[in-house]
Amino acid sequence: MKLTISEAAAACGYKSRSVIYRLQQSGMLRDYEAGRVGRNRLLESDPPGRCTLRDHIAACVQLRHDSPLGQRHGLASPIAEMTDDQLAAYCDEHLGEAALAAAIAPINEWIDAQRQEPEWERIAARLNAFLGAWSAPPWTAGEVNTLALCLEMAQEAG
Repeated sequence: MKLTISEAAAACGYKSRSVIYRLQQSGMLRDYEAGRVGRNRLLESDPPGRCTLRDHIAACVQLRHDSPLGQRHGLASPIAEMTDDQLAAYCDEHLGEAALAAAIAPINEWIDAQRQEPEWERIAARLNAFLGAWSAPPWTAGEVNTLALCLEMAQEAG
């Protein structure tokens, strides 16, 4: 169907034509132009082989929380229509302890895997290989720094 700029703006839910004019001036609506009738520019709302004009405009603009294109299907939120008892049951199902535990389980497994005790025998062998002949304590500040660096390197390699 061919629409004027005003009709296209209204079909997209806009109160003003400025968004449509801005998109047209930037060339983003060339595939949807359908000529003129007098001074009115026409846009095709559903050209063959293309998505609808409304979907194309939604893809071209940044959707905001109050954008009319944000409600693309015109469906109200199912949560808004729930009774208090239904909402409580929904929250228990999706936000309850069991749902939270199931969602966090992979994270906890990863954290536990990161906490594994290092293999100190192998780390000690690598540290001794890095240090070679090393004097007994007391150490200087430079030797302590070297020891800390070697310990870290041996643990990372381990």
